[in-house]
Amino acid sequence: MKSALIFIIIILFSAASLLSQELPPVHLDYASYAVSADGKVIGYFGNQRRVQLKSTSEVSKYVLWSLIATEDRDFYNHDGVSVKGLIRGILKTITGSTQGGSTLTMQLARNLFLSHERSIGRKINEIELAKKLEAHFTKDQILLLYLNTVYFGRGAYGIWAAAQEYFQKTPDKLDLAESAVLVGLLQSPSGYDAERKPDKLLSRRNEVLHNLIEVGKLSEKEYNRLRNIPLNINLRQNTGRHFLEYVRKEAVEILKEKGLKLSADQLKITTTLDYSLQEISENNIRQQWDNLPEKMKTLQIGFVSVEPSTGFIKAMIGGNPEADARGLNRAVQIKRQPGSSFKAFLYGSMIEDGFTTATPLLDSPIVVDKGKPTEWSPNNSDDSYSGKFIPMITAVQHSVNLAAAYAITKIINPDSVVSFAERCGIKSYIPPYPSIALGTAEVSPIEMAEGYAVFASYGTYADPVSILKIEGQDGSLIYSSSGNRIYVIDSADCYLITSILQTVIDSGTASVIRKYFKGPAAGKTGTTQNSTDVWFVGYTPELSTAIWMGYDSPKQKLTGGFQYGGSVCAPLWGKIMKQHSVVFNQFYNPDKIEEIELCVETGQRATDNCLLRSKSFVNSIKIPDPCYLHSLKEIYELHHSF
Repeated sequence: MKSALIFIIIILFSAASLLSQELPPVHLDYASYAVSADGKVIGYFGNQRRVQLKSTSEVSKYVLWSLIATEDRDFYNHDGVSVKGLIRGILKTITGSTQGGSTLTMQLARNLFLSHERSIGRKINEIELAKKLEAHFTKDQILLLYLNTVYFGRGAYGIWAAAQEYFQKTPDKLDLAESAVLVGLLQSPSGYDAERKPDKLLSRRNEVLHNLIEVGKLSEKEYNRLRNIPLNINLRQNTGRHFLEYVRKEAVEILKEKGLKLSADQLKITTTLDYSLQEISENNIRQQWDNLPEKMKTLQIGFVSVEPSTGFIKAMIGGNPEADARGLNRAVQIKRQPGSSFKAFLYGSMIEDGFTTATPLLDSPIVVDKGKPTEWSPNNSDDSYSGKFIPMITAVQHSVNLAAAYAITKIINPDSVVSFAERCGIKSYIPPYPSIALGTAEVSPIEMAEGYAVFASYGTYADPVSILKIEGQDGSLIYSSSGNRIYVIDSADCYLITSILQTVIDSGTASVIRKYFKGPAAGKTGTTQNSTDVWFVGYTPELSTAIWMGYDSPKQKLTGGFQYGGSVCAPLWGKIMKQHSVVFNQFYNPDKIEEIELCVETGQRATDNCLLRSKSFVNSIKIPDPCYLHSLKEIYELHHSF
């Protein structure tokens, strides 16, 4: 004990001799951060995950109680140094340990200005700096600075990031048990790791709770109740990695014009992301990827969901679960052949030109530019053909390639298809060649999701939006966006396109979806002829989603039952939609939609002489002419020709 007192005298004398020195400037690295549309943190931009609190009023009182009861019960009675604590600390130092004895202010001084070297010299500096902190700041300010500084594990610096990391809530919402967990972690974040050592963390939490009994903040009865409840840790997952990087790049460009930087200014970015949908999508993709044969583990995915009419990006995945988030984002940066999923724009352009869903198309071999370098002779996926005319709706439903080839060579020209696709938001170059009917031009998944969103929104194209607003540290609005929208396609035409794309899911190439999802849905599968790329683009009134799967190298083909959009991408979409917890509305009929009888043989308005008829929806301002084949004039001319 005598030695301990000598040490204390030396320390206090040394500290007193240094008090004339200035307090070093306080500097902490704070991060900008991004949240989902519903306020959940999806990531940080900065060297450390630390978000500054401005007042202790932003922290639950239970955190303050637990902290003082556990770390420094004399906090409000000392000037930075506790003599009792110091004696305890010196005794431990003599026995080979320098732990213990530090007040909250001394801990703060160490974290702000010193290393974690275990020595008497450091302890002397700690005392000096603690006294200076007490002289310079109020007790409340010291508490706030402490809570903004300390490390809680899992990359979380400060109580704000810790509350988000462990419980996905703000610090003011922490209850008593949660507060005790976080305060307990301060002693050893790795020693009480929530995932690897939950039992130790539970025991440590209960120690903190017991401390509250000793300071009169908790009754024995309440303690006995709390000590038996589970930890209820809700760890923040690394959700939306590729989307976060996409947002970072967008934000950098926005802020550049305003003279701000993500890394230097403390900003809050509110994004368009639907956190639940993102989580559901990632979980389903992870499950599918885990079940792949080992030789296919390099398979990649581009996945993006947008909200029709707004363009708000609701989910985005730029690669397989092991893909680098800062690498290639396959949802927005790749361009691959969409296969038959591009047919929606072919048939959409025909409907816009006044053709009907019953327009007959020939399912028969065709050769374009025979004998020339540009010769094109498409085939159906199974190399068969009927040699008969089939209605447009059937050609879409079963993805009949030869019918699509007939349409673009005999009924409508490639330039019209290109123009229609461009108005729907396809920005990639589409060469005006007949082969585009089968999706030979290269596009990105986000373009396809935006293009189909036009049909879902009854004609409105919206530029993709990822950032709703950016706020400064003081809550000031720096940037906001509601998107850019333009009406590009007639609403009735969009409804007709939707009606034929619904058959793809109800009874066509994507009918596997109905095993999982029973709600309103329209979409189209896509598979390239060399089995390099597989797609499904589907939508409901609330959401348009494009899914691409393939390898980064176009030379590598999909095999083993994974080479069709209908067998790989479509069921994935069905599972995600089934789990997505929103109320899906039905597609509605615009006022201009009218149901009439059409001639099966011509697709035109049926006359009394048409023997084969079918009821179909048409745009009332584009009512087709009477059937030319069975009109009275044609019958009269036929009769008098004999």
